[in-house]
Amino acid sequence: MNNHVPGLSARGIGKKIGATAVEVNYLLKDQGFLYGEPGAYGLTPKGKEYGVQRSHDNGYSGAYHVAYDTTHFAPSITEVLDSAPERLAKAREDIAARKQALRAATKIAQAEAEVHFQAFQASKESGEVEHEIDPQKVWLVIAGIVAIAGASYAAYKGVQWYKRKKAAQTDPDVGI
Repeated sequence: MNNHVPGLSARGIGKKIGATAVEVNYLLKDQGFLYGEPGAYGLTPKGKEYGVQRSHDNGYSGAYHVAYDTTHFAPSITEVLDSAPERLAKAREDIAARKQALRAATKIAQAEAEVHFQAFQASKESGEVEHEIDPQKVWLVIAGIVAIAGASYAAYKGVQWYKRKKAAQTDPDVGI
């Protein structure tokens, strides 16, 4: 194909044969003109006989850079592309089945994500419960601190009393 002739896009071919761009791309792939998946097609050697891919970008760099390829075919592609009603009907059925499978896969993925999220929330909440302050434990800690302080004070007073008693035994002038 001459690179200077704009050619027909999938949408342009579709207008000529009564199909959508998605259906045209399906037919082009099914008949060996394209390879790849929707949104990422490339030309096969057979496709290069009728079409050309051009790269485009928006002229920006970094986070704003957008690059994409467009595929254009010579108008003669409509003469070699089998777009019989039976072929279009099969393309429509296959496209509908693919969309239904994608919807089902999306629903399954969403359900799995919801299960994982609920499990995460439950584990998070149970973790929060473990960290809640239990009033009974607080009172036990306070009682323990009071008991230790009381015992320490009693030991201090006991040691003072013992020292005075010892001092009184050695020196009778020191009063108890």
